Amino acid sequence: MGRHTLMPALLAAVLAAGVVTTVHTAPAFASSAAVSTTTAALAASMRETVFQMSFNQALQSEIRDAAYVAVVANDEAKIREFVLVGYHRAKDRATQRETLNTAVIREINRTAIPGSEVQGSSESALRSSFNAQETYVHSGYDRAVELDRVHDNKRQERLARLAAEDRAYVTHLAAHDPGAQVRAAAQRALSGGDDRSIGLFFAYEWKIGAELDTERFVRTTTEQNQVWHDQIARLTASALAAEAAEREASGELARKYRLEAQQTWEQVDREAGQSSVDWLAEKTKADAQAAMWAEVAEYARAAQSEQDWLAVLEQANSGRITWEEAAGKARDSAAHWLAVAEQARKAAKDAANRDLGDR
Repeated sequence: MGRHTLMPALLAAVLAAGVVTTVHTAPAFASSAAVSTTTAALAASMRETVFQMSFNQALQSEIRDAAYVAVVANDEAKIREFVLVGYHRAKDRATQRETLNTAVIREINRTAIPGSEVQGSSESALRSSFNAQETYVHSGYDRAVELDRVHDNKRQERLARLAAEDRAYVTHLAAHDPGAQVRAAAQRALSGGDDRSIGLFFAYEWKIGAELDTERFVRTTTEQNQVWHDQIARLTASALAAEAAEREASGELARKYRLEAQQTWEQVDREAGQSSVDWLAEKTKADAQAAMWAEVAEYARAAQSEQDWLAVLEQANSGRITWEEAAGKARDSAAHWLAVAEQARKAAKDAANRDLGDR
């Protein structure tokens, strides 16, 4: 997905969708149906993107809430306002909150009793996803304090007792898990060289790595999809402007605008087609994650060691569902951009045919 710069933007979809209403129908333009379909598809995709953002738990709550307000308003103007302004403002607020959470956890860790649950859990939280840090600040810290009270601040001894015969499975995850953060966490556990490191992996680090992998996938693809909307919609608006200019001109000048429209539609075709290919690549990643979590669930059901396999099984089932949903969304996005590419290809062909008709 490195083809475009990851910069949040959807704003040109607004322009593209709006231009449709200002273009006057001319019988000579057989491309009007393709143009309308393309721009309508972009507008519909923009609405769907905002709707998906309103309940995606991997995104920051500020973004989800702002997207939800735009969606429930049932007003295209509110959708456009969110795309143009609201998303960026919400993301800024989220960044400020996440920065504050990290600072709070760092201070908790600095003042914690060595070897305590508070110290260990805050260290883990500092390596966790932003959403996990939010949870730690609101409830995880209180649970750690209670565990310290029950276990007399002897966290390391309790974790060491959990690890017995699971090093081989951690080795398997370190080599084969599709998530970069899970692989890294497993590798750290193995490099620790003792049962305590394995226990830490099962109790904390595995979940942390999985949450990071999920969060990064969702946030990266969400941002990237906005970039695609921005770039393709700007090109669509340029093609529409060229066709409008063509209608008002004649002779060589009209032919110049017609060629410009054709070339721009061809670029939309290429960009949207590549976006479809990129989304299929993301689907492959999500499919691999879902398959791995299904494998983890099967292993957890048969495991006999002292790890908390019930918790692992719950995490595996939840992870499988999450990644299956991500794969479905990636598949739908790939199909959407393929349809946009096909409509743009038709519009380019129509422009070429008009040019042949004038010769």
